[in-house]
Amino acid sequence: MSPAFFSTPEGGQAALTGSNIDGISHNRYNNSAMKILKLSVIAVLVINFVLPCSFALEPVRDLDGYRIGPENVLQIDVYYGRDKELSRRVRVSSRGRITFPLLGEVEAQGFTVAELEEKLTYLLDKDYLVNPQVSVFIEQYSTVSILGQVNDPGAYEIRGSLSLIELISHAGGFTRIAATNDVRILRTDSDGNRSTIRVRAHDIINRGREDEDVRLQPGDIVTVPESFF
Repeated sequence: MSPAFFSTPEGGQAALTGSNIDGISHNRYNNSAMKILKLSVIAVLVINFVLPCSFALEPVRDLDGYRIGPENVLQIDVYYGRDKELSRRVRVSSRGRITFPLLGEVEAQGFTVAELEEKLTYLLDKDYLVNPQVSVFIEQYSTVSILGQVNDPGAYEIRGSLSLIELISHAGGFTRIAATNDVRILRTDSDGNRSTIRVRAHDIINRGREDEDVRLQPGDIVTVPESFF
């Protein structure tokens, strides 16, 4: 049987022998293997970099509904009359109040930015200024702290609602020697009274007890002790 011929890149012809067939098959195999390798690398990059970034953005909730609390620093600008402006940078006290010219102490805790703007507009327009335009901007948010056996302890901002389990996630999770069912939240109320809340975080995470998760409040200090077993 006469051998078949195929064209070469140089314009000539070559016989299609058994060794050539093996070479072509080998090249096709290599090309397929390279494609599979490239797809595998892309998949690994997506899993390790793209997806974590997407999940990391999830806790940043709609800040339009954020409720002002202690430790927040607010920039308040009031425009009235012709080219007149009254501006102050104020910190919300532990009692949830701010001090503003003309008004004195004003309750701010629990209000959204829009609600506080509306409240200040009403109070200023009622007795002091004509048609004031009030703008409130949050420069610093309230914080909570987590200490002890987590991978990245420190202070974290509360933007929107933040639970204990979410904070632990932000802090890189527990270390291998953490007492995960003996997590403690140290809380001080507006009157200076202190209390300790003990939470079985391991059970919440691994046994589906999400209803036992605790919503954190500004100034909370979370401690994760070391396990002795």
